[in-house]
Amino acid sequence: MRNLILSATCVLCFFLVFSCKKNESGKTTGTPATIEDRTVQKTKGKDCGKVDSLRTDCAIIDFSVPKIKTGSGSPALAKAVDAWADKYLIGLLTYSDYPESDASKALPSVDAAIKRFHEMHDDAEGSVMAGQFAAKTSYETLLNDGQYLTLQINGFSFQGGNHAMEDDVEIGSFDMSTGRQYNWDGLVKDKAAFFKLAEQKFREARADDFDKGFKFDNETKFAMPGAYGLTADGLLMQYVDNEIYGISGPTSIVVPYNELGKMLRVAAPKTATAEAGDDLEIYEADGDSLIIPTFEIEVSNSAAADNTLTKKKETILVDASFSGEPLNEKDADDMGMFITEHQVELSGDNRIARFEGIKFHKKTLAKLVSKDINLLINVYSGRKSTQDNQLTCAILDKKASEFANKRFVLNCQLISEPVKVSPNMMNPAACYALPELGEAPIRQISFLVNCDSVGNISFAETPMKDLDALKAALRPLLKDWVKKDAKNLPGIETEGCMMGNSGAIRDMYEELTAELTGTAKPTEMEKGDDKINKPKGGDEKNAVKPGSTTKPAKDAKPATKPATTPTISPTKSAPANSGIPTVTLKQSGDMLLNGKAVSGSDQLRKQLQAALLAQATIPDKLELKTEGKTGMGARAEVNTIINESIAGAKWVRKKAAIAALNTAVGKKLGTSTQLELGSYQTNGNFAFISAKLKGADGKAIDFSKTEYAKDKAAGKFTENAIGLLQYDKGAWKVLTYSIGVTKPPVDAWVKNYKASKALFGK
Repeated sequence: MRNLILSATCVLCFFLVFSCKKNESGKTTGTPATIEDRTVQKTKGKDCGKVDSLRTDCAIIDFSVPKIKTGSGSPALAKAVDAWADKYLIGLLTYSDYPESDASKALPSVDAAIKRFHEMHDDAEGSVMAGQFAAKTSYETLLNDGQYLTLQINGFSFQGGNHAMEDDVEIGSFDMSTGRQYNWDGLVKDKAAFFKLAEQKFREARADDFDKGFKFDNETKFAMPGAYGLTADGLLMQYVDNEIYGISGPTSIVVPYNELGKMLRVAAPKTATAEAGDDLEIYEADGDSLIIPTFEIEVSNSAAADNTLTKKKETILVDASFSGEPLNEKDADDMGMFITEHQVELSGDNRIARFEGIKFHKKTLAKLVSKDINLLINVYSGRKSTQDNQLTCAILDKKASEFANKRFVLNCQLISEPVKVSPNMMNPAACYALPELGEAPIRQISFLVNCDSVGNISFAETPMKDLDALKAALRPLLKDWVKKDAKNLPGIETEGCMMGNSGAIRDMYEELTAELTGTAKPTEMEKGDDKINKPKGGDEKNAVKPGSTTKPAKDAKPATKPATTPTISPTKSAPANSGIPTVTLKQSGDMLLNGKAVSGSDQLRKQLQAALLAQATIPDKLELKTEGKTGMGARAEVNTIINESIAGAKWVRKKAAIAALNTAVGKKLGTSTQLELGSYQTNGNFAFISAKLKGADGKAIDFSKTEYAKDKAAGKFTENAIGLLQYDKGAWKVLTYSIGVTKPPVDAWVKNYKASKALFGK
């Protein structure tokens, strides 16, 4: 009997061991959750089909939130996630009725909240704001390891007047086995110690604000954010705009688990014990060896350093050392475990060191904690003219997954020069994405911009506060390119960015390129685009090359498969604008739009943009009229509003044109598409667009299932679309378009549709 009990016990233990996994803390982990979209889409109103700024009666609800399908503790977890998402949606729909201080009165269901949202819209009938009612969400999965699930919902809501909730974020972390949602008490033991550490991290993240005089005091206190949760890297704290009074803009902070120590009440996620690069296929195998990914280092010297090195015929040495963290201490040295090193010597005018084909033995990886090996770059003079190094340079410390297929620019100066303390002497001055194998490096190189999981932008290791900051960082770099090689300027790529952020970054870069190359006048560049309707965060990689069109494939014929819209007849160009809006500034400071008083700058901006969008052609500028003596500062402020309104109207008009052509192209190809803009040119109420074709998911389209398959196979097809559009009666009409080409039949389009040749840059 005793033996039977022992046998049964052994079987039970065997079953328990192999049916569950446990992390080092002893907490049981299950399977990651399968998550599907739960969507709610409701539209109410008479003119929801119009361009956003022309709507006068429309309320749009477009929700996408997560729903648990399978995974550890599925029923309990699914119930908890549904309740969490419902609470957020109800708040987003009714926050103007039930502010956070009165949340106990919130409505009991999403359906009830939708009904109330529509009631508020109906109450605004007759107001211009009634056309702008909207509530939208998207979501992201920040952690899903079988132990913890962390989800983030990004929301936007506008309910008329001053009731707008932009870039709102909600984060929830759940125990996957029980469905329990963690609050601060469930995550942190020693709140006082964590509060101190969190404030330190916040000060580091917003150092610029503190340098400018910001400080915490009795009125402006440091506080925990409303959005927080567990990620693979640490405890995420996401502050939304003005959550800490006096500091505007979102702030994202991740406190690493190794810094939290005993402050953390829960066990660190299982995925946090492994480096991100462990599962990455970042090395190419070559027999018993692994090939380290290709990368480049560009040395950017000060003028004095270049002059000195040239006079002394001195070279530059770029030294790359590769190492890792060993599993066994006996393999360690001062820098961890040495793997290999490589050095490139630059002479003459060459300032780019290319590291390619460097190998190390496969067995080395088995001795390392992480398979994502480290790179350390040091740059110094070649000591040809003297035994002493003459350069002090920025260093680079990166993992293989981070430096692969990229070029980093490192600034250098003479040791004898006064030290310039700046981010670019500590971090790379620039980062580029290298071209695909076989492409010409100079022609195909692109600036590389990164986004994190919550949409924050960085360039060359430096966080960018917004698109204006990114533009300011890129401007001097692009100016140098224009001086050296204006014909082969770099493009721009994004990494880790959602489509919205990628599009905004590409639009900004297109404007900057046009400005610096003189291909567009300042008034035509929609200077304020990156400040208007700026989308938020996610994940895709996009590249745009500057210039008017994407280059055609070899032997591509302009006339490949023209596709026209037969239901639209050729129309003549619309006459010059009539009733162009007028803005007047009175001596008293009052502002008038078309002779009617406007209450405040925000209302002037919104109403002026709507008035401009009612025009067939949006003017490049408007003259400000004045009555009596007006101050220079007041005039400058109103002129800024006018310029921003023009830029905003042009931005809305441009996006609508791209969307119209995309719809026509997608219908022709029989699949959902997106257009990666190459060129957008306007003349009068006509527009010409040239854009690269991609699938809705950002990937290449399979043309083998379309009527263009033979042309594609024969090399007579380029993955591009062009279109001629006309703005008429409040909407863009696609007059004609072609797929597979980059150059339009200008003479035919001018003759058939009465467009000006100037539209095509001829």
